[in-house]
Amino acid sequence: MRRLRRADGSVNFGSIARLEGRCLPAAWCLLAGVLVALALGLVGYRERFDWALELAEIPARGLAFGLVAAGLVFLATLPLARATVRADEDMRRRILALVVVTGVVLRLLMWPVEPALEDDQQRYLWEGGLAAHGISPYAVAPNDAKSADRGTKLGQIAERAGAVLDRVNHPHLKSIYPPVALASFALAYGIEPFSLTAWRFVLLVAEGATLALLLALLREVGRAPIWAALYWWNPIAIKEIANSGHMEGVLTPFVLAAVLLAVQRRPVFSMTALGLAVGVKIWPLLLAPLLLRPWLGRGRKLLPAVAVLGGLTLLWAWPILHGGLDQRSGFVAYTRDWQAVSALLPTLRSIVRAMLEPLGFTTTAWGVATRGLLAGAAASIAILVAWRASGTPGDTLARAALVTLVLVLVSPAQFPWYMLWTLPFLPFAPRAGVMLMAVLLPLYYASFYFSVLDAYPVFRDRVVWLIWLPIWAALAVEALLGRLERTFE
Repeated sequence: MRRLRRADGSVNFGSIARLEGRCLPAAWCLLAGVLVALALGLVGYRERFDWALELAEIPARGLAFGLVAAGLVFLATLPLARATVRADEDMRRRILALVVVTGVVLRLLMWPVEPALEDDQQRYLWEGGLAAHGISPYAVAPNDAKSADRGTKLGQIAERAGAVLDRVNHPHLKSIYPPVALASFALAYGIEPFSLTAWRFVLLVAEGATLALLLALLREVGRAPIWAALYWWNPIAIKEIANSGHMEGVLTPFVLAAVLLAVQRRPVFSMTALGLAVGVKIWPLLLAPLLLRPWLGRGRKLLPAVAVLGGLTLLWAWPILHGGLDQRSGFVAYTRDWQAVSALLPTLRSIVRAMLEPLGFTTTAWGVATRGLLAGAAASIAILVAWRASGTPGDTLARAALVTLVLVLVSPAQFPWYMLWTLPFLPFAPRAGVMLMAVLLPLYYASFYFSVLDAYPVFRDRVVWLIWLPIWAALAVEALLGRLERTFE
C-alpha cells in the first residue's frame, strides 16, 4: 500500500490506475474460466438429463445449486464492468472481445447437452412441422395428431415426428404461440425437420442479433459496450436459451430493435419491430405507450405508427381466433390456469378470496379477479411510466427496463426464463434486485427434487418466499436509496 501513496501522504491515483490496469484483464479471465468450468460441469452430467430417465434419477437439486453458484459468480460482472469503463480504450476493446468470445463458447457448450428438466422445445419442433406443412397449430392439438389416420397429411407428419410428438407437454392443448413464433419454429424445421440442433442454431443467430442491437443501443445512449456482459454472460440467458431452447431468444431482438428505432426517432419502423415482437409474445404491447409517447399530439407521425402496430396485431390475432378460443386453446388455458414459482399470486388470491367469498363468488371468480388485478397493475404502470415525456435515450431505456421488470414481478407464472423479458435492459439499468434474480430464480429447478419426495407444497409455500423476498427487498432498498439521493441533491 505504501507504493500507492506519495511522500506527502496523498494518494497516487496514477499508481492505482496502473495496478487496476494489470489486474482487470486477469479478473475477467478468471471469471470467464469459472463460468466455463461450471458450464463444463453441466456438459459432464449431460447423460443424467436423458429423456428416458425417471425424474428421481435426474440430479435436479444439483442443477439448481450449480446454477445458483453460476449466478453468484456472475455477480462479479457488475463491479468489473464499472472498473472497465475507466480503463484505456485498447484494454476495453480486448476485454469486450473476451466477453463476446466467452459468451459464444458458453452457448456452444450447451449444444450436446439434453435440455435440463425442460420440454417446451418439443412443442416448438412439433408446431414448426405443422406450420411448415400449412396446418394450423391453433386448430390441431397434439392429441389430434396421435389419433389421426396415417394416410392423412396430419397422420404422416405425426409419424415422421416420432418421439417429438410423444414428448410434447400438455398435448390436449392447441398452440399458445403467436404466428411469428410459429414462423421461427417452421424455419428450424426447414433447416432440419424435428431437430433440436436446428432450433438451437436459430436461437444462436437470434442471440447474435440481440448482442449487436445491445451494442448499438449502448452506443446510442453513450454507455460503454462492456455493459453488454450483464446480458451476454448471464447464466439465465445461457441456460434457458442455449440449453433449454426457450423461444424468448427469438423475441428479444424484435423488442430491442423497436426500442432502438424509437430512440432514433423512427416511429413507423419502431412499431413495425414491436408488432413483430407481439407476433412472438403478446406482452411487448405494454411498451407501446412509452415508445409512442414522443409523438403524442403529432398525428402525422403518430397515426401511421399506431396503424402499423394495430394492423400487425390484428393480423396475428386472426389465425388464433380462426382456430377457436375454446377450452382446448393454449391462450385460454394460459390466461385462466397458468401459475408457477410465484409468491405474489397466491397471497393476492387469498386476499381476493376473503373479499369475494362472503359475497357468494365462486373459485373461478377469485382467479379471474386476481389475474385481472395483476394485468391491470402491469398495464397501469406501463401507462404511468410513459406519462411524462422522455428526456433522453437513456431515460427511455431505463423506463423500458422498469416496465419489463414490473411485468416479470406481477406475472402469475415466474419461471426463470421469464427473466429474459427484462434481462436485455439490465445493461442500461443494472438494478441489484434484477442481478439477484440470476442467483435465486434457478432454485425453481429444486421443485423437481421436492416433487420426487412428494413434498412439492414445501417448495410452493416456503421455497418460493426464499426466492422472491430477497429480490423484492433489494429492489425496495435500491428504490428508497435512489429517492433519498434525489431528495438531498
